[in-house]
Amino acid sequence: MKILHLDTNHPLLINRLKDLGFENHENYSDSKAVIQKNIHDFDGLIIRSRFNIDAEFINAAKKLKFIGRVGAGLENIDSAFAQQKGITLIAAPEGNRNAVGEHSLALLLSLFNKLNKADQEVRQGKWLREDNRGQELDGKTVGLIGYGNMGKAFAKKLNGFEVQVLCYDIKPDVGDDNARQVTLEELQQKADVLSLHTPKR
Repeated sequence: MKILHLDTNHPLLINRLKDLGFENHENYSDSKAVIQKNIHDFDGLIIRSRFNIDAEFINAAKKLKFIGRVGAGLENIDSAFAQQKGITLIAAPEGNRNAVGEHSLALLLSLFNKLNKADQEVRQGKWLREDNRGQELDGKTVGLIGYGNMGKAFAKKLNGFEVQVLCYDIKPDVGDDNARQVTLEELQQKADVLSLHTPKR
């Protein structure tokens, strides 16, 4: 079974696939058009975010049995068309959850404390202390829309602050010790901060 890797990943992935008997091929530089001309030779495809896997590309992949995305979602793949063609889709939804949680917290703190604005002004020799006075998170209510791997990771990071965390999700009973699940209406009424953790589509 031949697998084409389109993005560099941790060497463990190729090594483990090799141990399982797969034949690995790597192409990290050719254009999508060039790869599409040769994709009919491969049974599997591994990608991150290099380009979109659309219906035209999938139609050219006559032998393709699976697409593995080393990332949280499948937004850059025409999932419905791939499944219609019997192609199995694999993602790693938990892979970067900690990084996303930390990044979300960093962005929130930066926004509340006007760090980007103050940084630009200081670099221009301006010191506008009152204009850049920040807000504290303590006492605020943070609302999360989408409470999967990413939402849960962010809620866990918020544990160290005196905040109330509410979550809304299309799935029932996903709330936990870090966030209380509520209706969308309650979240809209009570949230001081809104953070979206949903798929692109």
